[in-house]
Amino acid sequence: MEGLEPLFSLVTRRSGSALSRQQRERVAEAARPLLEGRTALELVAHLDGREGARDLLTLLSAASVHKTDLFRDEGQLEALEHHVLAPLVREGRPLELWSAGCATGEEVATLLLLLARVGAHPDSRVLGTDLSSLALARARTLAFSAEAMRRVPGPLAAQHFEREGEVFRLSQRLAGRARFLQHNLMETPYPFAEAARGFDVIMCRNVLIYFTPEAAERTVGALAERLAPSGTLVLSAAEPILKPRADLETVRVGGTFFYAPRRPGLPRPPIEALPPPRPSAPVPPVAKAPPPPRDEPVATSPEQEGEALFSLVMEWAAAGQGDAQTEAGLRKALYLAPDLAAARYCLALLLDQQGLRADAATEYRRALAVLESGRARATPFFLNPERLAAACRRALERRDRVSGVTRADAG
Repeated sequence: MEGLEPLFSLVTRRSGSALSRQQRERVAEAARPLLEGRTALELVAHLDGREGARDLLTLLSAASVHKTDLFRDEGQLEALEHHVLAPLVREGRPLELWSAGCATGEEVATLLLLLARVGAHPDSRVLGTDLSSLALARARTLAFSAEAMRRVPGPLAAQHFEREGEVFRLSQRLAGRARFLQHNLMETPYPFAEAARGFDVIMCRNVLIYFTPEAAERTVGALAERLAPSGTLVLSAAEPILKPRADLETVRVGGTFFYAPRRPGLPRPPIEALPPPRPSAPVPPVAKAPPPPRDEPVATSPEQEGEALFSLVMEWAAAGQGDAQTEAGLRKALYLAPDLAAARYCLALLLDQQGLRADAATEYRRALAVLESGRARATPFFLNPERLAAACRRALERRDRVSGVTRADAG
C-alpha cells in the first residue's frame, strides 16, 4: 500500500471514515484496476472530477463496514419502542423513520418490526440510506440469514418472515413500507422526510464510530436538522455526545440515552426530559457522590457511587456541562470504580475529541485491559463487554494508524 496515502486521504475526506488497516487493504484492492497507467495522485484527480464519480463510489463502498444483525442492542430498542414509538403511535398519524447508514437492511427491518409491534399507522414508512450501492442492493431484498435473525423474537419472526431455504424474507406487507436511497453522510443535501415536519426518529448506530471526530460532529448536526420538533435521534452507546450542542439535548429513557431537538417554544418529544445541568456547581467531591434518583437503590459501596456518578455525568454532558466538568466527573467516577470500563471509554472519547491523542490511547488501552481481564463492571445503559472491547480496539487501531502516518510525514 506504499504510495497510496493521497488515495486514502481522499476516501477519508469523502466518507468521513478514519480508515482501519482492513479498510485500507480493501480500498487498495478496489483501486488496483483503476491505477493501471496512473499514479496515485493522477487517480485522485480523476476521482475528484465528474468523470470519476462512479469509480469513487466503488472505493467508498469498499471502505464501508456492513456487518450487523436485526434487533442489535435489544435494551436500547426496548426503550425506543416503549418510550418513543408507543407515545407517537397514540397520535394516530403515520410516522417517518430514517435508518442512516442502513448497510444491508437489518436495521430497516428492525424498525419495521417495531412499528408493527406497537401498532403504528399502516402508512408509516422507514427510509434506509447508505453510500454503498452493493449494500443497498442487498438491503432492498429485506432477506436475511439465520445468523442475522438470531435475536429476532420468535413471535415476530413467525408472523412477519417467510423462509426460503436458508434465507428469511420480510413479508411484503411490511417490506412495502420501506424505501431506499443512496446517500453519503459526508454530502449535502440530506434526505427530506415526506412530511414537512421532518423525521420522527433517525437511527444512526455504529456509523459515527468509524468517522473522524470532525466528520462525526458535522454529521450529528446535519441529522439534527432533519428531525421533527418532537423527533428523536438514536446513536449507539459507543457514540455518546459528550460535548454540549446548541441543537440537541440528551434525554435518558429506560436504560439508555437518546437525543432530542433543543428548540424553545416548540413541542417537546413525548419522552421524559432530563433535569437541567447544574451550570456553575462543581462536580461533587469523591468522598460524597451525588444521591441517585429516588427510584434507584442508594449506593452502598464506592463502586456503586462511581456508577451513579457516571450515570449523572452522562446525563449532564450534552445538556450543557462543559468539557472540564465532564472530564472531572468521569475521572472521579473512575477513582471510585476503577473497573468501570464504560466510563474509561467515554473519558478516552472526550480526550480524543480534544485532540489529546496520546492520553486518549492510554485510556482506551486501560479500558481494554479491564475488559479482557473479565473485571469490567457492567453498565446497564452501555454496550456489553464484547462490543465495548471491539470499540476500544477500533479506536486504538485508528489512533495508531494516524500516529504512524504523522511520523511518516514528519520523516
